[in-house]
Order: sequence, then structure tokens, then C-alpha cells
Amino acid sequence: MASRIETMRVEGGLEIVRLVTNDANIVVPGEVNGVPVVSIGSMFLRESYGTGNRNLMIPASVVRASQEALVSMSGLRTITYLGSFDTFNTFGWDLSTDCQVNCADGFSFLFLARYPMSFPAFDDELLGSHQRISESTVMARLMNPVYLTESNREKYTKYMKSRIVPMAQHAIFDNDMNSLKNIIDTELLDEKDLKSLLEESVRSGRTSSTSVIMTTLNIMHYGKSKDNSPL
Repeated sequence: MASRIETMRVEGGLEIVRLVTNDANIVVPGEVNGVPVVSIGSMFLRESYGTGNRNLMIPASVVRASQEALVSMSGLRTITYLGSFDTFNTFGWDLSTDCQVNCADGFSFLFLARYPMSFPAFDDELLGSHQRISESTVMARLMNPVYLTESNREKYTKYMKSRIVPMAQHAIFDNDMNSLKNIIDTELLDEKDLKSLLEESVRSGRTSSTSVIMTTLNIMHYGKSKDNSPL
């Protein structure tokens, strides 16, 4: 529970000027004294100190936020926004820690520390940083291409081309079907890659991965599964 909330009147309702709390789970109220909270100000969580693993929940009524609202915030690991990512994307926030953002419309993404929590700014800065990018981050963007520009898609695809087959091989060896399916879902493996992986899977006796790859090849050929019948 917040120990202190300071608000001010703005167009459409109230702005949270400052919310002071030491709670690990920080909840922004949807209304104060019956008036809807529609905005978050630049001093939002100043003086709010707490644990190193904090979570923030924001109601859908909040449709505006200052870009500086989280400037002094540390230890924030999760933000749950009960509105759409289209709205959250306009906040333009960034943090000093990695932060998982989940929105009510199904959007979910782990934003990296010190990169914008908005697209395409996140992609632009990450791809222009000349630092190694984790394969999991690239796959997450290719599988969840919200606001992914064609130029950035091409850069991510090029980055993954030399890495995707070894990743699939590891997934087969580890019998990790979730990872294998996610890798296949990127559509970066062509038919030649899949047939080569199928041979490795059959040779190693990995029946689950063999089934997954055969199903994918059948869909590629016929547009639907053929119950894993031999090609």
C-alpha cells in the first residue's frame, strides 16, 4: 500500500505526481476519491525505495505518462499494464534493469536494461549498439514483431541465419521440444535445413523432434499435417 500519493488535476482526471511506497508490489490506483487516474508524472516514484525485485501494476485508465517517470527507479523487474501495448508504447520509458512488460492485450516482452521500452526505438538502439545480442531476444522479436520495421526484421534475420541451425541441433540433442518449436516458428529454417535436422534426429533416436520436424515439412509441402507420414 502506498504510504503517500500526491495528485493533480489534468485533462480527463488525475495525474499521479508522486507515489511513495516501499512495497515490492506497487499498484497504481485506477481512481482516487472517485476521480480516474489518467496520467503519471515525472516525479512518479521518486523517494520510493524498496527491495531489489519490485513489480509495478498500472491500470488501463492511465493513458499518458512522463518519459522521466521511472528515471530514479531501481530494482523494477516486472511492469503489468492493464491496457494495450499501443498505449504503453507511447510512454517511452527505460530502466537500469531488465524488465518484463506484460499488457492486457497479450503483449509480453523482456526489455533489456538501458534500452527504450518502446518500439521501434528498442530495435534501433539494440541493432546499432555493436554489442552481442542474445539469440533469445532476437527470437522474441521475430516471433512477436510488434512495430518491427522491415529494415530491422532483415537485420535480425541476418544476425540469426548463422546461429539458427546450431540452436536447433542443441534443442534436438537436449530433447527440448518447446525450444525446437520456437526455432521453427521463426521460419528461418528452410527445407534443406529441416531435412538435415530430420536426418540427425532420426539417427539419434529422438522421436519427439523427428515428429515435430516431419510435421513441419509436411505442412511446408501440403499446407497441413499429414500425420507424420514419410516424405
